[in-house]
Amino acid sequence: MTTVIKKANILYGNELQIMENGTIVVDNQGVIQKIGKSSTLNEDICCSDVMENKDACIIDAEGYVIIPGLVNSHTHVGDAIGKDISSNADLDARVNPKQSVKKTILEKTDAEQLRQSMKNAAISMLNKGITTFADFREGGLTGVKLLLTAIKDVPIKKIILGRIDFNDNYSNVGNNNYVTTNGNTFGECAGNKSKLKEEGEEEEGVCKRGKDLLNLCNGFGISGANECNDEMLAIYKSIAMESNKQNVRNNKEKSIVAIHAAESDESVKESLKKTGRTEIERTIHALNPDLYVHLTNSKKSDIDLLHSANKGVVICPRANGVLGVGFPPVNEMLKRGLTMAIGTDNIMLNSPDMFKEMDFLMRSQRAHEKNISFLDAKKVLQMATVNGGKIFNRNIGRIENGYQADLVFIDEYDVDMYPMHDLYMSIVSRCSERAIKAIMIDGRFVHDKSRIN
Repeated sequence: MTTVIKKANILYGNELQIMENGTIVVDNQGVIQKIGKSSTLNEDICCSDVMENKDACIIDAEGYVIIPGLVNSHTHVGDAIGKDISSNADLDARVNPKQSVKKTILEKTDAEQLRQSMKNAAISMLNKGITTFADFREGGLTGVKLLLTAIKDVPIKKIILGRIDFNDNYSNVGNNNYVTTNGNTFGECAGNKSKLKEEGEEEEGVCKRGKDLLNLCNGFGISGANECNDEMLAIYKSIAMESNKQNVRNNKEKSIVAIHAAESDESVKESLKKTGRTEIERTIHALNPDLYVHLTNSKKSDIDLLHSANKGVVICPRANGVLGVGFPPVNEMLKRGLTMAIGTDNIMLNSPDMFKEMDFLMRSQRAHEKNISFLDAKKVLQMATVNGGKIFNRNIGRIENGYQADLVFIDEYDVDMYPMHDLYMSIVSRCSERAIKAIMIDGRFVHDKSRIN
């Protein structure tokens, strides 16, 4: 069924331009077909089959601002079971994948409790205008399947990035073997056995687990450079490359490779001590990921390297703040034109609220830089919408012809927002779940507290 949304104020296109009294036409596949002024576009629509089609749905959205669905570009929804546990502990004590409070609580919680907490997190995100979330999913195949089961009845889009469960042999072998500066690696998954064979595990078994993961999810979300030796990174890289060759042949989406890096000053020092290189310098050669998460303590040379390699970046300012690891160098990244998205990170640390994330980002960065000119509200809103679609190479995050109709309807007359003298600033700094009256995903209402439809 074709849907016509009329008389709304719309933030459209890559630049989130304001269109007053606008109309959006959505086809029966949930794809945006036309955007224009209601007065102009209605004349075209009236002459088309849309108005003649009895199945067409006409929606009067006067009094609403329509923004693109928010893209939460980095989460750990599985950790929702441990909200605010050990809230004054440092990063390693709380979330280290090898030994931490997070590891302990995940191991001791039964699967049904984990499943329900994941589902609750997805519902919470949807209610807050998040139409797509990207999750770093621990636990190998079991972890991915658990998340898929948990959210099967929640109409939210997901990008699941799984993780290979390596056995201890991989952690104990090859820690000082690093990829050479010309990018040579060893142990390709195409059939060569690594030196780990003598430790009792052949690389083919690990590669199979990795390939099985990519059959269920959208790519790899790797814990961090310091938790992986070069052989492990090379295996991830090889599996992803092989998968993407098949994806091209089968016209499927590319498998995404993402990794945490430079989150804390300690992790930066550890990498330099062990390898003589930063995490970014090392992983660009050993892994060549599509995007990096955090970069809170990255060096200017790292940012230059990311720019020249055209890598996407996801920052998580509230998580970095509560853990006391610093502010991401947003100004330096913007100067180099990096495509930067935002994530709410670990639900153990934060509520999955992109409005809170945007507000904190803008205010903390202006205070940190003692400068208000480098970061305005529209740029921040782009990070939460448009840029998320870009880094994951999806037709999401913007209201534009050919993009999926993932839309958030905000009440212009909400008591906290009216009157809105600066629309972008009002959305970034004043909007909340209460002001959201309806949410549309792929052209269908999935959440409606109004009488819009």
